[in-house]
Amino acid sequence: NGTMEKIELKPDLSGSIGEATLLFRASDSPWNREKDEDGNDRPHKVTDGPYLFRTGTGRLGMIWTSWIYNVYTQGVAYSESGTLDGPWIHEPEPITPPDFGHGMLFKTLKGKWLMAVHSHKEMADGRYHRVPHLFEVDFTGDKLVVGNQFIP
Repeated sequence: NGTMEKIELKPDLSGSIGEATLLFRASDSPWNREKDEDGNDRPHKVTDGPYLFRTGTGRLGMIWTSWIYNVYTQGVAYSESGTLDGPWIHEPEPITPPDFGHGMLFKTLKGKWLMAVHSHKEMADGRYHRVPHLFEVDFTGDKLVVGNQFIP
């Protein structure tokens, strides 16, 4: 059951100080799913690719990646306290279409906000190739809203 945790870094970034603090577990999210050994549904165990942001109203959010069965997927959680300490409330549905994850938000040189993500493509040799994609985003309100795929 993967976790998101925080830990203080040394001022020179050479290591950490103290103990990590749990923010949330993969099983806290309602959207990520997998099958257990008996074929029953349960929360997936993977937490991956966290990225923190603030909405236009100052709300602290985190996009992060897990799986819905065998499909890479990205969701979002928001801190109820506005700090890393949370509690973290997960949106009930993923924020991207299936097969997108490891999101990062950035502003283009023209001032447009985008989310960079990648998908997977299986190659002939059985290896996976990560394919980058961009999506328009709006987080001027209280939540991150993912729009259309951006084609430059």
